[in-house]
Amino acid sequence: MRLPVVQRRKPVRRRTRIGRWRAVALIGLHVLIVAHVLHWWITGRSVGRFVLSDSMRTLELGEINPGVILFALALLVTALLGRFMCGWFCHVGALQDLSAWMLRKVRIRPHLFRSRLLGYVPVALAAYMFLWPTIKRTVVVPALEPLWPDVGAVLGVVPFPGWSVNLTTSRMWDGLPSLVVAIPFLVVCGFATVYFLGARGLCRYACPYGGFLLPAEQMAVGRIVVDSKTCDQCGVCTANCTAGVRVHDEVREHGSIVDRNCIRTFDCVRGCPKDALSFTIATPAAFAGKRTWRRAYDLTWGEELLCVGVFTGSFLVLRGLYDAVPLLMAAPLAVIAAYLTWKLVRLRRDANVRLGGMQLKLRGRVSRCGRGFAVAMVGVAALLGHSTAVRGLLWAGARHDNAVQVSYEDALAGTVSPEARAHAAAGLRLYRMASSLGEGGIGLLRTPGASMRSAWLQLVVGDFDRAERSLRAILASPRRTDELGIETARLMVTRGRPGDAIDILERTVERSPGFAQSRDMLAALLVQQGSPDRAEAVYRAALDRRPADPIARAGLGRLMLTTGRLDAALEHLNAAADLSDEPAVQRDRAIALFSAGRVNDAVRTLEIAADRRPAAKSDLLMLASAMLTETGRHAEAQSMRVRAQPGPR
Repeated sequence: MRLPVVQRRKPVRRRTRIGRWRAVALIGLHVLIVAHVLHWWITGRSVGRFVLSDSMRTLELGEINPGVILFALALLVTALLGRFMCGWFCHVGALQDLSAWMLRKVRIRPHLFRSRLLGYVPVALAAYMFLWPTIKRTVVVPALEPLWPDVGAVLGVVPFPGWSVNLTTSRMWDGLPSLVVAIPFLVVCGFATVYFLGARGLCRYACPYGGFLLPAEQMAVGRIVVDSKTCDQCGVCTANCTAGVRVHDEVREHGSIVDRNCIRTFDCVRGCPKDALSFTIATPAAFAGKRTWRRAYDLTWGEELLCVGVFTGSFLVLRGLYDAVPLLMAAPLAVIAAYLTWKLVRLRRDANVRLGGMQLKLRGRVSRCGRGFAVAMVGVAALLGHSTAVRGLLWAGARHDNAVQVSYEDALAGTVSPEARAHAAAGLRLYRMASSLGEGGIGLLRTPGASMRSAWLQLVVGDFDRAERSLRAILASPRRTDELGIETARLMVTRGRPGDAIDILERTVERSPGFAQSRDMLAALLVQQGSPDRAEAVYRAALDRRPADPIARAGLGRLMLTTGRLDAALEHLNAAADLSDEPAVQRDRAIALFSAGRVNDAVRTLEIAADRRPAAKSDLLMLASAMLTETGRHAEAQSMRVRAQPGPR
């Protein structure tokens, strides 16, 4: 009997020129990012950062910045042509694609995790980041304020200052994670999400911007369509898709790709051996009609609910853990925790289970990898449980901490009520239990915020020496902050040891030259101790390091003003004001102008600064009112005070 000879199959995944062009675009994007940072580093001021999360500042403070402009552009492009920005101009997407490419090189092709409910995580994150600030200011606070007068303060709501434009910055790195956090963040968002969740796993399950981009994609008229006469449903298009879209099913059903996860890489178009796919204007996915085929999901409904519960609990525990895990890192970690929990359930139930390139179970027998995975999951559960305990201790400690209503002066004088002292002692015990192992607690790392609060509570209970040791220990660690340097020096000064305060600040500024507040306090203490030349040297050293640093330039100008060198002060403050729109810099320039007798120029400087930064409007205009009052212009001062009043929320 003659059997048919099976022909050798060609590789399913085809190399395409479009992939090279996309690689060029993504590499070019990173070159632009590096050039942007270098320009800021050299000049001290540059175009503001194009970080989409800065859109939150627009909603809360009315600040129109490059981040919100880029987000608006991304939404517009997506609503017209689809998710081009995600496929061609997203640095995190590039990181995921690079990770997927590296995994393919070692013959690992992670299975695409398909969940119904976890797919709504990006929508929830988007609502929290971009809708909740406006909702709580315009709806929640007005509704609850008659019954709960302090609700605005508790929720952190401030009156909306009005709209302003802020397209440049001298503080590029403010609010961004340190290198210690950035490296694990990139590992999680790049490699881990792809390995566990599949291609573009972060985009599917943890990208808050996708919460808006995914619905916008459904309205796009630019779509990938199929020539049904040419297509033979070979599935090569699906194999080539880097976003995990089942292209052959989509085009068979609708004649075009309607899946919102399509990121327009065009790998399917160029990979089609029949050239049956093309990009053109077509009916938006929102109007393409209902599917007649059921989308395949990996989870049962019971497993879906279990994963949602694991995600929610893990996210609440991980976000802000040790003051190190940001929201955009906690979300993918929590999704991965849910995924691993699901795999553990399947390891017990199914006959065959794989994870990445590992066979955990085969024909009902758990492999060595499977046993190792089960042990590792016990460790993961223990870590999450431990982290939950740490967060619980910190939460309980914060309750006692918030009950301590004592001024700094009263704490130093020892005039603290027994009730406040009892709350401080209780909070201190709980904070100490949550501290790192080296500090006698159960935590794996130090939580800097809690350590600072512990130092404050130690002052309240009268243990000044331990408070000082605590602050010094944190200040010597890599996780020191500018505020911490100020508080430590302040304690030294109030204890009558300005020399020690100067030594602490000098070491702090030497280790962290960007700590502007510590530098300013150091200069002020040196002037108080009769060493204005040393104070000037502090600012000169900062300017030698970065000549275009407007904050250091303004500090030098203030020093000149303090020591009576008015002309030199104006020169430096004018230069700083030209470099920065920061309200503090403009305020210092106005004070110098007022000292020079140029009252109108000083007031005008403050008015312009208030228009540019409405969030600082009240303080700036009240200073202008004080200047007018001092020069006898009372009617104008009164008018300025009226203008300084905050508007409604």
